[in-house]
Amino acid sequence: MLTGFLPLILLYPEVHYRFRFFKYSKYYIEEPEIFIDMPYKTTGSRLPVFLIIKDADLFPVLLWSVRLHFTFEDGSVFNKAFLINEKITDKMFYKEFEFIFDDKKGFVSVTSEIQAYINKGFRQIINDNFLGIHSEFEVYLSDNEELFDDHIQGDLHYHSEFTSDQVEFGAPVMATKSCAAALGLGFFALTDHSYDLDDEKGDYLKNDPELKKFTEMKRACEECSDESVRTIPGEEVTVRNGKGRNVHLNIYDDDFFYGSGDSAEKWLSTKSENSIADVVEKLKETSLAIAAHPFNKIPRLEYFLVRRGMWSIEDILNNKITHLQILNGEYDENFFTGLQNWIKLLLNGERIFITAGNDAHGNFNVFRQVKMPMFELTSEIKQIFGKCRTVVFSDSNEKENIISAVKSGNMYITNGPHLLLSVRDGSSQYDIGSCFRIESENPEAELFINSSNYSGTIKAVTLFRGFIGASSDEKIIW
Repeated sequence: MLTGFLPLILLYPEVHYRFRFFKYSKYYIEEPEIFIDMPYKTTGSRLPVFLIIKDADLFPVLLWSVRLHFTFEDGSVFNKAFLINEKITDKMFYKEFEFIFDDKKGFVSVTSEIQAYINKGFRQIINDNFLGIHSEFEVYLSDNEELFDDHIQGDLHYHSEFTSDQVEFGAPVMATKSCAAALGLGFFALTDHSYDLDDEKGDYLKNDPELKKFTEMKRACEECSDESVRTIPGEEVTVRNGKGRNVHLNIYDDDFFYGSGDSAEKWLSTKSENSIADVVEKLKETSLAIAAHPFNKIPRLEYFLVRRGMWSIEDILNNKITHLQILNGEYDENFFTGLQNWIKLLLNGERIFITAGNDAHGNFNVFRQVKMPMFELTSEIKQIFGKCRTVVFSDSNEKENIISAVKSGNMYITNGPHLLLSVRDGSSQYDIGSCFRIESENPEAELFINSSNYSGTIKAVTLFRGFIGASSDEKIIW
């Protein structure tokens, strides 16, 4: 009964899985998952809308038409219908509809009507065919977001179609790239689960010693990367912490590492193959490791059933972890816990950096999830692709440049506004990520901040100053 139970809280929700000895599921449907998704905002006039169909190999469907309705902030409306008339039999299918709204800005509400022939009858689907939820979409058009020169923003924690198992799946890589471009991202990283990347394609309970799925993921990253948006290959590895509990470590641009302790693929098999140290010791010089959401609270069921745990300060220091992803899609209690732990590490003299990501499984606009396993689905606005970002300082978004900037700490994290911060010490200037000894009597900090219509007006700026060995930091409010 354990198999597949815990991951049911993740998404996009896989609605075709049922427990082996308990076939009841209130949201099970004998048809493919069919739904619309789109970015939560755009930085230009281009808005891509995606139709995604999953498991049509099991439940073929004749896709007849798609109609999209737009209601703009000024009260005007726009409708567009697409006649498709195509039989879909793919495991994963998507179609992109591109709209250019040169003369529109601000919020727009979007509704879709999908007509399809399923199980010998025509169906009209509003936004999605998940039972009990029909997510509404709102997009902010043409945000006037502006990055400083040689600043590139991206999402360092994202799950794609290569995270696909009995209960969850992500979006196609090419669709994600198109969404990233609309958002104004210069890169994103695929951090699909280690216990998904070692599966046989189409059989999540059978491992593939040749790791064809992992190889295909890396190839997909290469094929969809270009100078507009770079796709970085990665992996969210399940590893054992100092207490033997399962935590997650994001690895970028390296070989495959096994980690299946919290996969729920085998009954009572919850010990991961590698410890944190086992993975860190084998990392390539050019790769990157980031502790994923290290201080997020663990749900009680996951703690007991799949041995999930949290990172400790000892796990970080003993394994020489230098990067912590403390912003994981939500500006919440978990983030502030991570922030306080990071400050303590800095005051202790540790040179450790923080990153941001969203841990989105697809989820371009709405977070769809299982609320009660086998009984109820729900949708929320959280952990949306590209909403929390890492901004690196680089004149190029080549994969090597992005990884190098993150490793060096030449970056900041944000959920909206952008900044440019430097310190002048005599005739020298130092940027974020620098480490130096103050030589002059009056060093000066120089800070520039810009926001956008979507993010809103900057109301206050707080600068924190800390002294190594002190018990707390000091606020300087401008």
